[in-house]
Amino acid sequence: MTRAQRRKRPGTLPGRFGRLMTEGPGFALLMLAPALLVLGFVIGLPMVKALMLSFDTIALRRPAAAGTYGLHNYVRLLSDPDAWGAVLRSALYMLGTVAGSIALALSAALLTRRVVRFRALSRLAFLLPWTVPAVVTALVWGVMYDGNFGVINRLLDHIPFITGRDWLIDRQTALPALILAQVWNEFPVAYIFFLAGLHSIPDELYEAAKIDRAGAFAQFRFITLPQLRYIIAVIVILLMIMGFKSFPIVYILTGGGPAGATETLTVLTYNTAFRTLDFSYSATLGILAVLVSLVLVLGYLRVMTRADTGKGGAV
Repeated sequence: MTRAQRRKRPGTLPGRFGRLMTEGPGFALLMLAPALLVLGFVIGLPMVKALMLSFDTIALRRPAAAGTYGLHNYVRLLSDPDAWGAVLRSALYMLGTVAGSIALALSAALLTRRVVRFRALSRLAFLLPWTVPAVVTALVWGVMYDGNFGVINRLLDHIPFITGRDWLIDRQTALPALILAQVWNEFPVAYIFFLAGLHSIPDELYEAAKIDRAGAFAQFRFITLPQLRYIIAVIVILLMIMGFKSFPIVYILTGGGPAGATETLTVLTYNTAFRTLDFSYSATLGILAVLVSLVLVLGYLRVMTRADTGKGGAV
């Protein structure tokens, strides 16, 4: 038997490899290969460079220390109150944006669910903030928060016993003000999910509840929320990722001030690199941010997997 005939025989290595790459899971990997290569160059290589940089000592204000390799940046990270304070502020910022976005998005979805006239226009009104870039959102809200000429203070002037303030300068109001701007910018993402989920709930459930004389609040508690529980789980994790890595709104409006009251982990990473010029420690802070984001992404993938396999009900 010739070599060419042996290659064509079923069960040989070339035949199995060919079936794997054309019919088996190898075909999907083959189709994904170009995208994976691009992601490897765009994301993978910078991540590897950042990891290597985190073990080095690259600080332009201390050039003589360059080339000192070790775990000194991670030891510094463990005892750095500014870094863990930034993590805490990032967590508060993330929780505030998640709670605000879900409350606003669910309310908007319930309001527009049964709208018949001007349905497209009403839904478009809630989707418009999503089309506005975060930089433009920050600039607009910065003008609104202005202590002298901002529209928010002008509106508060007409309310008794309430006075305006410098929202972005006051330590007590700076972080809540940023959260409000972030909520306005990202709640349309949750709005789309909630609107699709509400339309997937059978009307028969509400009709049966009305026959049992259940009120609007009882229907919302025992029908709407249980049917949306896995959608809510997905939205929560997705908004957590978006809120934790948020940078433009925080940096443009406050830059981390006043006195570091709004310096989240992403802003601290930027300031460490381009203000104090300590690139190695900035890379270490970036690795910390990646690890936290990885935990959130794994949680998101787990929820999506459970939803796809139908363990917790349809999404």
